[in-house]
Amino acid sequence: MTLGGLAAGGSWLAGWAALLLLLALLLFARGAAQLWVIDLREHRLPNRILFPLYPQVGLPLLASLWLSAGPLGLDAWQATSQMLAGGLVMAFFYLLLRLGSAGALGLGDVKLAGLLGLLLAYLSPLHLLLGNLLIFLTGGLYSLGLLLAGRARLKSHIAFGPFMLLGTVLALIYPV
Repeated sequence: MTLGGLAAGGSWLAGWAALLLLLALLLFARGAAQLWVIDLREHRLPNRILFPLYPQVGLPLLASLWLSAGPLGLDAWQATSQMLAGGLVMAFFYLLLRLGSAGALGLGDVKLAGLLGLLLAYLSPLHLLLGNLLIFLTGGLYSLGLLLAGRARLKSHIAFGPFMLLGTVLALIYPV
């Protein structure tokens, strides 16, 4: 769903919903840029940036859902449940990955996954799936390139947060 698609209904509620969605995306972009730089430099995603993003992004998304009755024509309760379930499912999936990877995936990545799940599931379950596929595709291709170039070994650690953010942004702009 695009901003234009939300506002195309012609109602003032749709216009406000579109503005709230834009606000959520701008706040996400600001936080994502900060997290990207810090994770590349320090291999960590600080709580002082990550935790405030939940209400900063989640509340405008939630308000947008209630004003527009959901981007897929769902009623507001269904759309809210879909968005919250997406955040929980993605965070739980990344928690399982962390537990199974002997700490190779950081706890910051798990916390970031919940936020990204909210954002992706706001649009649709298909965006949630596509986002995760793109996250692992971009991270995997980058890692493979490092291995082939001899700049990394199988035990090397890379910052995964930037690939989580990149995959999410790619999925958000993809018109599913």
